[in-house]
Amino acid sequence: MRTRTIRLAVIAGSTRPFRRAHSVADWVCAAASEPGQDRAYDLTLVDLAEVDLPMLSEPAPAMVGQYAQETTRRWSELVGRFDGYVLVSPEYNHSTSAVLKNALDHLYAEWRDKPVGFVGYGTDGGVRAVEHLRLVAAELGMAGVGPQVALNLFDDFDGQSCAPRTRQVEARDRMLAGVARWAEALRPLRPARSAPVPDGDRPILADPAAYPAATDAVEQFVTALQGGVDSSDADRFDHLFAADVMWGSPYGRTLAGFTELNAIHRTLMARQAAPPSRFEIVRVTAPAPDVAVAHVRRQAVDADGKATDGFSEMAMYVLVERDRRWWLAGGQNTPIAQAQPLPS
Repeated sequence: MRTRTIRLAVIAGSTRPFRRAHSVADWVCAAASEPGQDRAYDLTLVDLAEVDLPMLSEPAPAMVGQYAQETTRRWSELVGRFDGYVLVSPEYNHSTSAVLKNALDHLYAEWRDKPVGFVGYGTDGGVRAVEHLRLVAAELGMAGVGPQVALNLFDDFDGQSCAPRTRQVEARDRMLAGVARWAEALRPLRPARSAPVPDGDRPILADPAAYPAATDAVEQFVTALQGGVDSSDADRFDHLFAADVMWGSPYGRTLAGFTELNAIHRTLMARQAAPPSRFEIVRVTAPAPDVAVAHVRRQAVDADGKATDGFSEMAMYVLVERDRRWWLAGGQNTPIAQAQPLPS
């Protein structure tokens, strides 16, 4: 069963003036939106003229995956987003274009274990360019699908525009269906690669409208913590802890549930295991109207309330609203190796 839409890149493999590659790539991408078609894939046109890669000048082989050039890193990001590819290539001297070969040579892992389809064009349909590309793709660990498209300059173009015959449309659709099937079949072979997420695809979770309520909730929660520490009262300290609270101590222990945690806090406070301390809210965010996430610093203080070099920690707390009350869902306390004095 398909878990998500297959994403295919259609790479226009020529940058010459008056090139036909862009028109051909547009025609391939049009398959995704033709009426009456139930497509299992999305098609994105990737124009090498816009990518604008220099000739390969990376100091390390692409197989190493250590890219020194910013242009290569951007190309890696782009290529890594897709599940498969369609290479659109002219035929130059019984081979593909230099710009397309250069683009392939820049990367390695980003291509591996993914399918590739081919659309060639030329006086003989670009078949020799595609034969060369099949060898390159195989060396990169790609799976070249059998069906391919061979567009004839005399029969499948109207001037510079791509105007394929009906049988070419059928060949295109068979090729794309093959790439999509192989992309799904090869998915288990591809590890979840750490291709960087484009900035435009990374969400901002903070909800400005929810921030005031979240801030009030965190302030009330920290007031309870401070009151519990000042009075050595574990019940006051744990007053807003949920029944199934998750807790990580500064010493690496993890606990779950109010009952166990409160018993430990009672024992520690009876022994006065921790010195007097002061809590300070560092940052609050509200990813949802009923959720607050906060960084809270706890700093040891002396009898005059001044920060000392003793015990200090940074905590992350997650509070959730239920029935108009806010409860601690989880807390993680991390010791600060070198205490930093709080601002006065």
